[in-house]
Amino acid sequence: MSILRNRNLTVLVALVILLGLLMMTNIQAGAVGISWQEVWASFTGAGDPDLTYIILNYRLPRIVLAMLVGCGLAVSGLVSQSILRNPLAAPDTLGISAGAALGAVSTVLLLPVEMQSAWLTSLAAFVGGGAGALLVYVFSYRNGVDPVRLALVGVAVSACGSTLVQLLITQSSANTNTVLLWLNGSLWGRNWDQVLQLVPIIVLVVPVVWMLGKVMDLFGLGEQSVKGLGLRVEKMRAVLLLLAVLLASGSVAVVGMIGFVGLVSPHIARRLVSGGHRYYVPVAGLVGAIMMLLGDYIGRVLAPPLEFPVGLVTSVIGAPYFLFLLWRQYRTKSRPDKNS
Repeated sequence: MSILRNRNLTVLVALVILLGLLMMTNIQAGAVGISWQEVWASFTGAGDPDLTYIILNYRLPRIVLAMLVGCGLAVSGLVSQSILRNPLAAPDTLGISAGAALGAVSTVLLLPVEMQSAWLTSLAAFVGGGAGALLVYVFSYRNGVDPVRLALVGVAVSACGSTLVQLLITQSSANTNTVLLWLNGSLWGRNWDQVLQLVPIIVLVVPVVWMLGKVMDLFGLGEQSVKGLGLRVEKMRAVLLLLAVLLASGSVAVVGMIGFVGLVSPHIARRLVSGGHRYYVPVAGLVGAIMMLLGDYIGRVLAPPLEFPVGLVTSVIGAPYFLFLLWRQYRTKSRPDKNS
């Protein structure tokens, strides 16, 4: 037991160190190159005022927001996969991201400017994300939730949500450049306002998910076994799914649609550590934050001064992994038929 705990602790420390290195690297990356000495001088109050302003008001909030979003999406994906016992479940495959996008874009394009606010956008994103997840769950449930069917229904619901968003954009007379950038998942132009909007959700919800780690462990035993232990399955599933929707919708509301972070991070976490969800939750959150920082860094240094949205980079990385998981699930399901 102590060996397992020491191994998990080593992984956590290594991920924290990697996250810190990526933070320092991302501070330097951008159209304006900043050396280590200039970064240190800015934090100690002895740096160039212009560079200090860039670091403190543009790059630092961007880094913090990337970590918060990555953590939120990763933990949301972990919860979804645990309660549905489905390795393909994630905010983007459950329709949560597309529903949240539809809700947020509707407030931006349909409401008068004087009625718009960050909190109203977040509320609309939460309602849309919950509606998307509910639709996917209802249409994919047939005496249980089949992984492949859930993935296919999730793709269909997400496609419908994306189509409605595109329809809103084409019918709107407002400037849609920002909305189009937001749909690709971008950290460009984000500041401390978006950080403060997301911090309460992450700080409050992620610890609750961690405390419910033992409950998520029980879901892995199977529904009948869980009921035999006296756990109110549907009630706890609804609570956990609500937390997953809150994390994903809050993240989508501030940076837009980020693909595959919520799908891939939990799988990486389970390979890195063992011992249940009390370990999976923090590791998945760290892996999600690392993926976001790495994706943002690649998007900024790939072809400067052109900047690729971080959502585009994570989708390019995560899409092949999603196809691999889909193929593996199909192969696992069809194998007994071959042996019969």
